Amino acid sequence: MAYYDLKKKPSLTTKEGETEVLYVQAITAGTILSDEFLDLVSKRIGFRKGEIEGVLMSVFDTATDWINKGFSVEVGEFGFFTGKVKANRMVAKKTDIRSQSICFNNVNFRPSATFKKALNGDLTRVPTVQFRQSSDLSMEELEKLLMNYLDNNAYISRVTYSELTGRLKWKAAQDLKHFVEKGLIESRGKRNQKHYVKAERT
Repeated sequence: MAYYDLKKKPSLTTKEGETEVLYVQAITAGTILSDEFLDLVSKRIGFRKGEIEGVLMSVFDTATDWINKGFSVEVGEFGFFTGKVKANRMVAKKTDIRSQSICFNNVNFRPSATFKKALNGDLTRVPTVQFRQSSDLSMEELEKLLMNYLDNNAYISRVTYSELTGRLKWKAAQDLKHFVEKGLIESRGKRNQKHYVKAERT
């Protein structure tokens, strides 16, 4: 389940006399970092993590090589990658600038139609109701509650964490993701069986 929210259109982009309107904005539930992404792909297709990482590096090297040669590169069903350039200053005439002062500075990405059609997951609006006062706890306070609980229990689920801290479901998932990335806890199991344990200290 992915989340979205409704935001007011910025006043600077609202024309005079125009009625104030709202626009939808996706709310990121967290970040799947490269190492975790490789694990997920490995479990999905059965290839070793190192093999997938090697293929991705080869794709990266090949794509950048041809982009540097001025080509637009199509990568599978993802879409097209094209180099973007900039100059170190603005000029009035073409003869006022030399090629040495122009360089690549970014990449434009144009997703394929297949990629866009694949983004068809369920969406729901982020809850706006107040849950409990503890939902306003700082990350330090949330961390203390979590670690104290795990000092006395073998594991914690997302539901239990929500009850412990008063965090909404979607926010609790973000919190736990943050604490995993911080190295404090590790996730175990999948879907309804997913739970979290204290990370092993080396």
